Amino acid sequence: MVKFLIDRPVAVLMISMAFIVLGVVSAIQIPTSLMPDIAVPEISVQLAYPNSTARELETNVVRPLRNSLLQLSNLKDIRSETRDGFATLKLQFDYGTNTDYAFVEANEKVDASLNVLPRDLDRPRVVKASLTDVPIVNLSVSLKDGFTKLDFLELSLFAETVLKKRLEQLPDIAFADINGQVKNEVRIRPKLDKLRSLGITNNTLIEAIKQNNFDQGNLVIQNGIYQYNFSFTNPLRDVDDIRSLYLNLEGKLFQMQELADIEMGIQREKGNVFVDGQRSINFAIIKQAETQVYKVQEELDLLLQTLRADYPELQFKTNQDQSRLLKLSIDNLKSSLLLGGLFAILILFFFLKDLKSPLIIAIAIPLSLVLSLLLMYVLGLSVNIISLSGLILGIGMMIDNAIIVADNIAQKLENDHSISEACVKGTNEIISPLISSVLTTCSVFLPLIFLSGITGALFYDQAIAVSLGLGSSLVVSILIIPVLYKQLYHREFGFDRWLKGRLQNNGLEKMYAKGYAYFSKSPWVVYLVSLVGIVCALLFFQLISYEQLPDLEQGEAQLTIDWNEPVNLQESQVRIASLISGVDDIQTQFAEIGETQYLLQSELVKSPSEARIYLNAGTNAKIKRSQRQLAEKLSQQYPKANFGFSKPKTAFEYIFGSDNRELIAKVYPKSSLEVPQVKELPDIAVLFGNTTSSEIPTKVTVAIEILHENLLLYKVDYADLLSELKTTLGENFIDDLKTAESFIPINLVYQADNFESIFSDLFVMNEEGKQIAVSNLIEVRNDNQYRSIIGSRIGEYLEFEMNSLNDVERQMDLIRERFKPSPYDIKFDGNWFYKQELAGELAVVITVSLLLLYLIMAAQFESFWQPLIIILEVPIDIGGALLLLWLFGGTINLMSMIGIVVMSGIIINDSILKIHTINLLRKEGKPLEEAVKEGSKLRLKPIVMTSLTTILALVPFLFIDGLGSLLQRPLALTVIGGMLIGTFISLYLIPLLYMQFAKLKR
Repeated sequence: MVKFLIDRPVAVLMISMAFIVLGVVSAIQIPTSLMPDIAVPEISVQLAYPNSTARELETNVVRPLRNSLLQLSNLKDIRSETRDGFATLKLQFDYGTNTDYAFVEANEKVDASLNVLPRDLDRPRVVKASLTDVPIVNLSVSLKDGFTKLDFLELSLFAETVLKKRLEQLPDIAFADINGQVKNEVRIRPKLDKLRSLGITNNTLIEAIKQNNFDQGNLVIQNGIYQYNFSFTNPLRDVDDIRSLYLNLEGKLFQMQELADIEMGIQREKGNVFVDGQRSINFAIIKQAETQVYKVQEELDLLLQTLRADYPELQFKTNQDQSRLLKLSIDNLKSSLLLGGLFAILILFFFLKDLKSPLIIAIAIPLSLVLSLLLMYVLGLSVNIISLSGLILGIGMMIDNAIIVADNIAQKLENDHSISEACVKGTNEIISPLISSVLTTCSVFLPLIFLSGITGALFYDQAIAVSLGLGSSLVVSILIIPVLYKQLYHREFGFDRWLKGRLQNNGLEKMYAKGYAYFSKSPWVVYLVSLVGIVCALLFFQLISYEQLPDLEQGEAQLTIDWNEPVNLQESQVRIASLISGVDDIQTQFAEIGETQYLLQSELVKSPSEARIYLNAGTNAKIKRSQRQLAEKLSQQYPKANFGFSKPKTAFEYIFGSDNRELIAKVYPKSSLEVPQVKELPDIAVLFGNTTSSEIPTKVTVAIEILHENLLLYKVDYADLLSELKTTLGENFIDDLKTAESFIPINLVYQADNFESIFSDLFVMNEEGKQIAVSNLIEVRNDNQYRSIIGSRIGEYLEFEMNSLNDVERQMDLIRERFKPSPYDIKFDGNWFYKQELAGELAVVITVSLLLLYLIMAAQFESFWQPLIIILEVPIDIGGALLLLWLFGGTINLMSMIGIVVMSGIIINDSILKIHTINLLRKEGKPLEEAVKEGSKLRLKPIVMTSLTTILALVPFLFIDGLGSLLQRPLALTVIGGMLIGTFISLYLIPLLYMQFAKLKR
């Protein structure tokens, strides 16, 4: 095959050009995204039941709905959180579950539960998690100059009717989710003195408005041979129609405006948005599922240019731009690729001492990459930070294959073979070990399927990218390099002669010969180094902490604040502005206070005393300094506040979640369906001792107790009193005013300075038609309630975060013993359990990888003992990998473990080729010691070159920032650490072990 190709260089060149053209076209058209397209096995159910307390909502709605959803197939976990008026249930399924079927089944369960839920409850909304629902950018709109509430109302209407439509008209934008609007309402404020004098209540006004705000539709009447359509006009079209509405009270006509003040106003704000201190309206831009991120950003930039020109009085800002994050990450990875390849070429110049071999390899690497991109396009993969880092990881191994072929051809030329014979024989001789090396490297990725859940699936793209890169490199090395070598062999370069004149020395060979002679006489030194490596592996597996993924700091953070006081929106905004004003490093701030109006984002609706603030300081050092300053100010100025910093929600955080709490204790009652009362919290705290760091958030409520004996005494109906209280205390929705542009809610409102004046001025009519003061019928007191109620499979529970993690198992056992005699039970959850599971899974991955490596090598060498020599090298190399990881302050996570697996596959390739060469020399009749010594010398330069090129290809990851580089840094550290000690082991330990095993076999 090789001989056939080297005799037809033009055909090889044309075929190569054809693949290059196809590869370039594929590279242009291949989809680009931040993360692989992974189905997130999560569904959320959102429901709203206004004017209901958290306890009422949990008991009457959430609990029966949760119990019904527990019957779903493949349900892994369920968690509900209930607040006043709102609740969210999050359903997590086993990875691999068809989320489309699960979505249909969840809707069926919701529909089946409607029979036992309150009739006036809107149907709960079922939302399937999807990466496409993560906004690619937030676009905020604000007025440049100062404005009043009416000006902001106009901006809200403009944003809803014009800007939102302009954004959604772009073909690649699926939805523009809006937040921060204010809206109109019609306010009916009763004149209580007038109503009392007439002996009527608020209900009289409510019924009058409802009866006159009808829509009877259309009637069809037949008259002889003709048919007529009759329609009824709605008398209420604007505020003046409501004001002029007549009521007949005991034979007298009164207009509504005589009984109540009626005006058009702005609805009570439940949430707002501030961007860099300016009141704004925010659009969360959702792209179409199959659209390239860059294309969406280009379209959006062009639209923003037009909008800024058309509306100069408006200010448009973007933040949390996922496309720029993607571009930065991919640019950094490309820089790593370029620098790694450049370092590798420089190494080849110094080792091969000519220009031809590096030139051949410099041609082979891009050709392999282009072929890899073509195959990725054919297989439907996208370019993302996972697959691209896989290609970069593969570049070192691509160079290895090219080096081995070029070096073997050069050795044949030194043995006086002709150029054609050298190319054919040199290539054919190492085809078998090359295929074996590629198979062993690819096979180490196979055990990753044993990693449970979405984490194992995430790196499918990386495994495929590495495998495609290696496969392409193998094809190019065997079929293209011999042809290029022959064509360039007779060409002489001036620079080539300059290199030969200055680099003709055998310093490496002489140094290795001295080392080989020394270690042959004193093998205990090599054995001692090997023993230290094994000890390091065992030691650092215990010392280094575990986590799911490396910490990906990007110079930005999200601050979540709960003031733990019943403050309103305005006070919350003032506090946030005061906090941020003294922090100079903050470049961008995006604060969402109180309730959000988003439709797609499933976070639980917040109260006015809660806020979520996105902070961008540009660099990791600045954002950490800003976090310390903000934490200090919050602790000093607002000691009651609960706050925490987390990572902003990106596609990466969306996949893996943001709940990184190490250990959580769930306390639930043994004999009750409801969580312990607030007054029982001190008793529970005693059972924990000093092991918890979090408090259960509570709120102060005003409890109204109805005095039933007084109701009987004053002959007041319970329903009438309750209706009057609800009408007076709340903004009670009456109906919608249907205008040509929109539906405007009509609300009955009551305004007073304090609670006392409300109840002292409030009266209710009894059975005899007399007005009875409500203050005589009720008792008012302050009460403490939970802000939210959390539930799961076990029912309702209280959630405590543990703060001491020393000897976790003993600590958990101790706390369980304390809870046994109490009326409460306890369960533990958190990342600690995941890490224990991860450690077990990783042990299985390493074991299966070693077993696969042994099987492949045993098949190649036709020997049971020779693969053992190579397998013994792996734990020593792991020790070097963990040592470097520990020195750089890294953690054992998925990326570092993948690095260990990949490093094991790379480093044994050198040993495979060395043993293959020694076997060939022994077959030629050379004695054992001579074969081992000569085989070691022949493989010296390829081993050193492949190790250096692989290491240098990964070195840029250690110094270049960006999401992609940060993600791959633990992998690079483990590969570099393992390669450093692995090179020494391949050069010196493998020959010693080979001789010892061979002598024992005799």
